[in-house]
Amino acid sequence: MRLTLRTLLAYLDDVLEPAQTKLIGQKIQESAVAGKLVSLIRLVVRQRRLKAPSVSGPNMGIDPNVIAQYLDNTLAPDQVVEVEKVLLTSDELLAEVASCHQVLALVMGKSAEVSEASRERLYALGPVAAKDQLQVEEPRNVSSNNGTAVPERDVERTAETVSAKPEHVEIPEYLRQNSWSQKVVPAAIVAVLVLVCLGLLISDPGFLTGIQQAKSELGRDGKPTATDTIKPVDGADSAADSSTNPDVAGADSKMASTATDNVVVNVPSPTLVPGVDPAAPIDALDVNSRTKPPVDGPADAAAAVAVAANPPPLAVTPPANTVPVTKDPSPVLNPVPVQYTSNDGVVLRLDEAQLHWYMMPHRSAVAPGEFLVVLDPFDATFDMDRGAIILTVVGGSSLNVLPPDRVYATGLDVRRGRLMLRANRKDVSQCPVLAITIGGDLWRLEMLSPETTCTLEVAPREPAQFEKALGPNWYVGVVRVLSGSVKWTPLDGKAQTIVADTALEIVPQQGDPAVRPEPVSSASVPDWTDAQKRKQSPQRRFATQFEKQFELDQPVEQTLLALIQDPNAKIVELAVHGLSLTESFPAMIQALGQCSYEEGRFAARDGIRTWLAREEGRGKIMMEILEQRYPPSEASALYKLLWGFRPDDSTNRATALELIAWLRSSHVEVRELAYYWIVNLSNRKFEFRAADVPGRRETAIRKIEAHVASAGALVKPDKVAAPK
Repeated sequence: MRLTLRTLLAYLDDVLEPAQTKLIGQKIQESAVAGKLVSLIRLVVRQRRLKAPSVSGPNMGIDPNVIAQYLDNTLAPDQVVEVEKVLLTSDELLAEVASCHQVLALVMGKSAEVSEASRERLYALGPVAAKDQLQVEEPRNVSSNNGTAVPERDVERTAETVSAKPEHVEIPEYLRQNSWSQKVVPAAIVAVLVLVCLGLLISDPGFLTGIQQAKSELGRDGKPTATDTIKPVDGADSAADSSTNPDVAGADSKMASTATDNVVVNVPSPTLVPGVDPAAPIDALDVNSRTKPPVDGPADAAAAVAVAANPPPLAVTPPANTVPVTKDPSPVLNPVPVQYTSNDGVVLRLDEAQLHWYMMPHRSAVAPGEFLVVLDPFDATFDMDRGAIILTVVGGSSLNVLPPDRVYATGLDVRRGRLMLRANRKDVSQCPVLAITIGGDLWRLEMLSPETTCTLEVAPREPAQFEKALGPNWYVGVVRVLSGSVKWTPLDGKAQTIVADTALEIVPQQGDPAVRPEPVSSASVPDWTDAQKRKQSPQRRFATQFEKQFELDQPVEQTLLALIQDPNAKIVELAVHGLSLTESFPAMIQALGQCSYEEGRFAARDGIRTWLAREEGRGKIMMEILEQRYPPSEASALYKLLWGFRPDDSTNRATALELIAWLRSSHVEVRELAYYWIVNLSNRKFEFRAADVPGRRETAIRKIEAHVASAGALVKPDKVAAPK
């Protein structure tokens, strides 16, 4: 039996014979391509937010009739090959065909069961008239039960008798015609409610008085007089009549309308200016703050009654610290479409509603504003603006696709990682200008030539001082041009042109604006820019095994946390790296204490330190979590070790003795961190392994103690060791 897509579908749906199933299973194990295809079929069937294929029109992939023949195994062999080629290029078509095959396998495998409710519903439809029945030619003679022949006329007479006396059936409720009362009563209720509302409105004396007053104030030509203009007070959109309140007439004219015939006769409710707090409740306001028209004599009695019945709206005054909002006339740009085009790998997207990370389906659209994480050791390719720019994101990266604003149609907020951008159009003016943000800093990246390829690398820094966050200097970055040229413009507008084989260091803009690095020659490029070298990475051997651990509908945090107990050390290391990229800080603390392999503990150590130095206040959060998991002395030791030490501490004898004491801790993670700083500060290695047996550990500790006794510290005071 040949190994084709249809045989794989039959194998997955368990419709093959036992011998054939065993044969196909062996072929799948021997063929890596078949194994990936099986994984792809299972993935697309479970994939959420996958569109259904079009069954008509210009976007139709394959004629549904052809698909039916393919599933029915009646298609010609040459057409089968063409159909399978198309199916393997479209997730929608592959998912549809695999699902249809699965449904057919379930339906054809057992007899259909008709529920009692469906059976009664069909019977309730009543008998079919004789003229609507399917006419089937019957034999001339029909045998009776006792074996004798029955004439044809007797058969016809019997059929007429049966059709003339149908059994009594009850018409279902949804087929019955509604009675007269069911149609008229609701309409009558609505009409009565409308009449009651109109009666209450007309009976209101203020309603008629207001209409008469408005008519009397209008001139014969239908235009209002000069005293009828109502001006807003202090930025509000409504106020009392200027003729009755002279102070209001002299209010700020900047917030008034620019129209010449700005006349408001009846203002039902105030409209607030954007940025102004709403008015306080009526009970909370001072009575004297309301606008009261003066009543000078009997002629104004009717007006006074009307004002008392319908008081004018209150003037809303913005707070003193409120800055007037000026409307920007420039519209927001249209969003640039971004498509995730990779066929394999693991990319995570943040569900902001559930606050969980989920695996992103392959070849799916990226919504503006989505946070993405590309796990090690995978790469991810994105198509920006329908192929104008090809973005390759190397594993270990975290970024956000910026939504459009009035200046940029799209951009990238890079938290950490390595990115490669390549122009893919002959006319570079059609390539979108990208906004690049790192932390709170903003740059403008513009490609200047069709063959431009540039890279962007951002790495978070570790803390340099105890309980001291790095603030805006939390990262180091570099933009490198491999071919062509780009224009790199910071927020201050001083653009820098970066040509091929040059690199520019990215520095935070909150520093001295006069200190700006210049592009420098960079003939040698990092290995990660070469796709072939990335594929030869040692971690790539575990990529397939690592990818199989993820499900589309399962939160990734649960999967990564479960993998820290995996028997494979490399899988554990990749899982902890994923926790660091998603900034799952409590999970990193848990991994630090529960990982069985030092690779996972080292990854947790680095992830915690980079997270810790990012913002103020994170040290307090870390200490609270450590106190929940460790005794007070061990929690305090881990707190200091994770913050780290300065190079000056290498000459401090007290620091050296404290680190040596932590080498005898009962927790392996404390011993590893203590030895890490001993090596880092002394710039030399000792024969100590944190996971070794106690006897060997004690022998190595005594050698370190002898070194400190002879030097007075980890390093002699006249020779300060630089950190590695």
